[in-house]
Amino acid sequence: MSERLRDIFKSRSPADRERAKFLSRAFGIFSEKIVSVWTGDERSPYENLGRPTIKTGEGGRGYTLDFALRERASGRVYVSEMKCEIEFQNFKFFVLEHVSQLDHHKKPAFEAFQRAARPTVHQTIFVEGKSIDTDGAILIWGAVAPEGRDGAIRAKGFHDVLSVEQICADLASWKCVRYAALIEQRQKWCNELFTSLLEGRAS
Repeated sequence: MSERLRDIFKSRSPADRERAKFLSRAFGIFSEKIVSVWTGDERSPYENLGRPTIKTGEGGRGYTLDFALRERASGRVYVSEMKCEIEFQNFKFFVLEHVSQLDHHKKPAFEAFQRAARPTVHQTIFVEGKSIDTDGAILIWGAVAPEGRDGAIRAKGFHDVLSVEQICADLASWKCVRYAALIEQRQKWCNELFTSLLEGRAS
């Protein structure tokens, strides 16, 4: 298991905490795009069909989630929600170690997502306005310990639990061109911002 992402945000002093807070917020701005790049690579076990909307029949309200992932090997489709909280509450939710950490997320959309792990006739799922059949749910977390993954799958019925940490490691090891371009672009934007602030001018 890769721990490269955890190494980036390690905090050993009060000064490091401020650094970790800043970096986690910056990473959160584009971390969802990293997952999109991963699912767009043929070496990934999943491809992204778009953002799914779950309607539960409770007043006709819909809840839009992050991804609809189709498993390349089987063709089965799973709704997916990504939770990547890093520095929040002293890294309390960064690494999934126990299924109880999921209880932190109480919004109706996440509850609908968890129910979708065991599909019923009471849920209808749409992607780009078209109804689709799904086979369950996949959770995406920041970093995942083996016991956290196994516990979440057993307790919640998820088909899989993925980590942003491993996704980044995959893309780096694959030398994915789109991933490199994404990171280099964000690096360039940050460099332009900080250089301009130091020089007191617009780039």
